[in-house]
Amino acid sequence: MLRQALPLILLTRPAAASARFAARVQAEVPGAEVLISPLQAVRPLEWTRPPAEPEALIFTSQSAVAAAAKAGLSGLAYCVGDQTAEAAAGAGFRAVSASGDSAALADLILAGAHRRLWHLRGALVAGDLAGTLRRAGCEVAELVVYDTEALDPTGAALAALTGTRPIVLPLFSPQGARRAVLALGGHAAPLSVLAISPATAQAAAGLTAQLRLTARRPDAAAMLEIVAAALKSGAMP
Repeated sequence: MLRQALPLILLTRPAAASARFAARVQAEVPGAEVLISPLQAVRPLEWTRPPAEPEALIFTSQSAVAAAAKAGLSGLAYCVGDQTAEAAAGAGFRAVSASGDSAALADLILAGAHRRLWHLRGALVAGDLAGTLRRAGCEVAELVVYDTEALDPTGAALAALTGTRPIVLPLFSPQGARRAVLALGGHAAPLSVLAISPATAQAAAGLTAQLRLTARRPDAAAMLEIVAAALKSGAMP
């Protein structure tokens, strides 16, 4: 009996991040088809280095790693998750991963001896990591090194969303989920919404979905697990 193709995986993160995750999906799930349609683009911003050099850096995104590397920064970097830590290590930083969210990252930093920190980040962040660290006695300079701008879905993405083939939509942040609700609402295709965190799942509540899954940890490995589960759920004999 003929088997229906696996559901289509639609990635809406900025292009570079989507390409990295697509490669991991295709290595993990042979035959998986991925369509990349970024709904946001990263826009680097001008920023000024504080006069006091840091004892360590904080990275909560790979885009911040890229900005730090471009500025010639080096040294110890506390990273929110494994993918960010891998990017930081690849850029020459001594990377330490919290393997979790901002709360886990704060705990990791406070367990160390570094109290003068630079947090390189985007214009929008979830939570108040710097506030948590300051209340615990740290000196934290928040440096906004990039912003994101909204993009429209590609023609291929719109065609897929109006078709009948099931679509798996992984979402990696509340901001990305909110953008997906605005840009992809009114779709006809059966949709599985996969969220990296409960906050992301809540932000995606406006999307109509036949399946909703939330990763058990806020990292790429856990997202791969639920992508595989969603593909299995949507693949009909």
